[in-house]
Amino acid sequence: MQLTLSFLALASLLSFTNASPVPDPAAMSQYGCSLWGTTTLVVTRTITKSSTATSTPGAVLAVSSSHSSVPTTTSHTSTVVSSTAHPTSTVKVVTPTTSSSTPAATKVTSVAPLKNKKGLSFNNVAATTPFVNSASWAYNWDKVPGGTLSKNFLYVPMLWGADSGHTANWISTATTAIANGAEYLLGFNEPDLSSQSNLTPAQAAAAWKTYMQPFAGKVKLISPAITNGFSTTAPLMGTPWMDAFLAACTGCTIDGIAMHIYDSATNVAYYKNYITSIGTKYGKPVWVTEFGASGTTAQQQTFLETMLPFLDNLSSVQAYAYFGDLSGILVNSDNSISPLGQTYASA
Repeated sequence: MQLTLSFLALASLLSFTNASPVPDPAAMSQYGCSLWGTTTLVVTRTITKSSTATSTPGAVLAVSSSHSSVPTTTSHTSTVVSSTAHPTSTVKVVTPTTSSSTPAATKVTSVAPLKNKKGLSFNNVAATTPFVNSASWAYNWDKVPGGTLSKNFLYVPMLWGADSGHTANWISTATTAIANGAEYLLGFNEPDLSSQSNLTPAQAAAAWKTYMQPFAGKVKLISPAITNGFSTTAPLMGTPWMDAFLAACTGCTIDGIAMHIYDSATNVAYYKNYITSIGTKYGKPVWVTEFGASGTTAQQQTFLETMLPFLDNLSSVQAYAYFGDLSGILVNSDNSISPLGQTYASA
């Protein structure tokens, strides 16, 4: 089966105070999407580092590429959602893709510690090899790793969505994973985006009770991963979606909050404020299961050199994974470590 990957970039986070940094209009220039305008980009499994796109004016509420793990093949699409006036920007389009095979009122609990917080988001097991001595956990938006993953990594299965393609065999597969040492399960991927798992809070709560809650007390259950978008009207996005999900999921065990964030490598204060705000708001360990920053390689390296120590020292953050352990980002086409990957491994 092919496995898709996702990411989100945000143009305006309305929940922040006026003093808080907001997403940069030039963000996501290197991660497969144009932030500004109404362009729709198709993300395939080929890195096209040389391609460029000029966006039309417009401030985008959200941008995402799809991560899906439905059997056989799935697509990666990057969709620009909702726009208002903003300057035109030119962006490089990077389309990270590889393939992976697979077999077929809220309770607050503590989360067991990992060896360290640093993780990997991958879809090719071979790409994890350069990080066996620096990262402690890994996931691939799927139930199984699709290959032999080093025992240096704690593999974290994910129930990507609530459709039958993802829920089929989930209970048995997760049960086997737990028997083999899994300690965490990740919930739905970006349910607040129509291009992703696309669930209302009520739908997600119902699916959680059926497919995730049976594992409460056996492993730690990490919430659906919200984007850093924001909408208080239907369809809800970002923290309003999470608020409604937690309210709807009565009797559910949620051991940690998963979130994604994308913006410019130069907008570090926004990342720090937003991630900190999630921990403060929900009072639970935070899993930053996707984050990425647009910019030159040097800018991204500087970003990681600043952000990784911050995340390591922020007590509310339990785990993080940069997007992504993919050809053209943290590794090269031959799965050797890239310059950015070297920074991620050592920072």
